[in-house]
Amino acid sequence: MKIRDFDEYPFHQNPTPFDIPATSDVHFNDGYFCSAFAQDWYVVAGMRLHPNMNVIDGFAGLARGGEQRVLRTSRALRPRSQDLEVGPLRIEIRRPLQEVVLTLADNEGNFDFELTFDAVAPPFMEEPYRYRKHGRLIHDLVRYTQVCRATGRVQCDGETVTAQRWHAIRDHSWGVRSGMGPPTRHGGVERDEAEIDDRRFRMWVPFEVQGHSGFFNTHEAEDGTTLDFEGRLDFSDGSHVKLVAVRHSLEYAPGTRNVVGGTFALLDSAGAWREYRIEAAGTPADVQGLGYYGGWRDGGSAGLYRGAGPVVEIDRYPSASALGKTGLLSLPEAKRLGPTEFPCFLVGPSGERGMAHVEQHLFGRYKPYGF
Repeated sequence: MKIRDFDEYPFHQNPTPFDIPATSDVHFNDGYFCSAFAQDWYVVAGMRLHPNMNVIDGFAGLARGGEQRVLRTSRALRPRSQDLEVGPLRIEIRRPLQEVVLTLADNEGNFDFELTFDAVAPPFMEEPYRYRKHGRLIHDLVRYTQVCRATGRVQCDGETVTAQRWHAIRDHSWGVRSGMGPPTRHGGVERDEAEIDDRRFRMWVPFEVQGHSGFFNTHEAEDGTTLDFEGRLDFSDGSHVKLVAVRHSLEYAPGTRNVVGGTFALLDSAGAWREYRIEAAGTPADVQGLGYYGGWRDGGSAGLYRGAGPVVEIDRYPSASALGKTGLLSLPEAKRLGPTEFPCFLVGPSGERGMAHVEQHLFGRYKPYGF
């Protein structure tokens, strides 16, 4: 084992250097997902460390004009485990929980950016998620989510736009996620009732309108029953209120599962409901092209060792809500995940205007919307 510069700090949680986690699970990872958005400019980027696979990988995407461009990149984590840089992608933490800079340098995808993410509100620490399959813990992770504003520039095909406090979000999650790293089989004869995953609908929404920002996260069963909910509103005067429930009425492009508008109402702990209206603000994005869910050309996901690197893959493909289940052209349609991330204009309870990052996943049948 080799120590690094950050081992000088007295915050270890395990009798190993910082770059060696307490668990040897190959699915352990730690990293970021960020997005910045304005009308028909939707930038997504992130980076993850997979220390038990000796991998650091990252992604960047730009969705606009009915098309999604993506860049995936990977390298060996060690010996540069302290450098948050892989291929043309770099993350700089200038002030923890306050200011983070994402840079995508010039590359063959003909898009690049440099964006500074400044916090609008304190991060929201989500409840831990744990899930077992045949007794084995295959998900064990935590995440915090933060509403931000992004300033800088974005370039695409020679056109450069200045980002002047674009709406933005970022999250940081770490732990064991079975969908990252090498696939592992978990067999068994019968399933414990507590191990049955009833989630069929997920809605994860950080947002901001004039005067306040907020976040909520919910999962529902096939019949629309709420399985979990959490959230908070943060006001410009520094106050905040806990959220306890959501009602939603989403609108979809005909014949698709792609969100184009609708409403959601949030109930706070004091008993007050607030209703918000959303409307599509441009081109949606899928995360599969970013390397999730078998999106790499070798058929694997993030966290696989692909050599010393840096390895860089670039793709571009149609991504419009009306087109339905779009995705990587190298994947058969049946294996495409389709858009899950939707940049939206937002109108608040009193007509306040802003934007929201609406993440929606549908898993199989979901009766409230006829899926």
